[in-house]
Amino acid sequence: MSYETYAEHIAQLQQATEAALGKHEFEALVLCSGAAQLKNRFDDQTWPLSPTPTYSHWCPLVEPDAYVIVRPGKKPTLVRTVVDDFWETAVPPESDHFWEAFDVVTVGAGLAGDVLPGGKVAVITRDAGQAPPGEVNPSELIGALDQLRTIKTAYEIECLAEATRRAVIGHRAIEKRFLEGEVSELELHLTYLLASEQDDAVAPYKNIVALGEHCAVLHYVAYQKLKVAGPTSMLVDAGAKCQSYGSDITRTYARGDGAAANRFRALIGRLDEMQQQIVALIKPGVPYEDLHDETHRMLAKLLIETGLGKGSVDELATRGVTRAFLPHGLGHSLGVTVHDVGMKPRPPRPENKFLRTTSTIEAGQVFTIEPGLYFIEGLLGPLRAGDASTLVDWKAVDELRPFGGIRIEDNILVRAAGVRNLTREAFSA
Repeated sequence: MSYETYAEHIAQLQQATEAALGKHEFEALVLCSGAAQLKNRFDDQTWPLSPTPTYSHWCPLVEPDAYVIVRPGKKPTLVRTVVDDFWETAVPPESDHFWEAFDVVTVGAGLAGDVLPGGKVAVITRDAGQAPPGEVNPSELIGALDQLRTIKTAYEIECLAEATRRAVIGHRAIEKRFLEGEVSELELHLTYLLASEQDDAVAPYKNIVALGEHCAVLHYVAYQKLKVAGPTSMLVDAGAKCQSYGSDITRTYARGDGAAANRFRALIGRLDEMQQQIVALIKPGVPYEDLHDETHRMLAKLLIETGLGKGSVDELATRGVTRAFLPHGLGHSLGVTVHDVGMKPRPPRPENKFLRTTSTIEAGQVFTIEPGLYFIEGLLGPLRAGDASTLVDWKAVDELRPFGGIRIEDNILVRAAGVRNLTREAFSA
């Protein structure tokens, strides 16, 4: 990849950041990559660095104690702290496309203060206790910079598309291994990492790889070593990174024959169709929460048509039935963090309490669309015992419970006319 759009990305960030600094009366901005963090106070090992997102928005260099300095009318400065360390070394950048965008200054340990700006300086860091001099994490300025991350530049779209392509390679490999037969969750997880060429520690998030009933645990990461044979399900929620930008993709599969396995496989197909119907509704000007609400109406219809639900669409959607089968939000913003910021200007309504995105959809946004359908005892138990119990076919639920649940998740770029589905695009290549 050439990353020819990076220079334009930096120019846009410079212009918008200068405006934000002027509005909030700061003379300069220091973005800190972050310091190495001990795994615990009784050991000298540190976690792999996860840089401050506002720093990564400018610079893909993953090194501790690095700083991007932004000043109005001046080329941004990248300060690197270089130490002679024979115990560890930073992961080298996968590309050198970004160096020319900065005046690069190299300092020794503890000497960054010699080159940091004076005056009224804003400092944004994830390590407030180790921040250089300045006003640390001013909330109003952070809010303004968060908004910059909601509309993606051409460079960011390029990185997100490549991150999605890399993840799809892993998804194809893990699907193949699952369908071959007896396998453990740990083997599947490692298959994904090997195929997508990434270490667990630097993936955008810890892979969710679940078999059978474990598919009902939304953030399942307790990979079992026990090999599972016969009819079962697999849910894999996993991504990859490109220049600090992460993708986030989920697919669900069924293996084996028999009435229950075939019924669950058909249910996966129906939810996949529903997911694509939701994507087709996306356009600028639509409130994201409206899309979430429509998802519950679609799910109610699906439950009725597949024999899991009874009654009317309105009954299932308004009496809590669909939210027992789909408790999480429809999706979230995507960028230099997997659950990126800036697209939740207000809290969702109480019945949508886990929804991460409440903004109005705009061209240039990138977010996930990830409906699900799960058999979670902690949610279905109260429903079974309540006054809406008659709206569910519990025999059908019990038949499918061993398969855990389904989630289908794509990464979506909003355009002025229609959308670009980065995930389906990568799977079809």
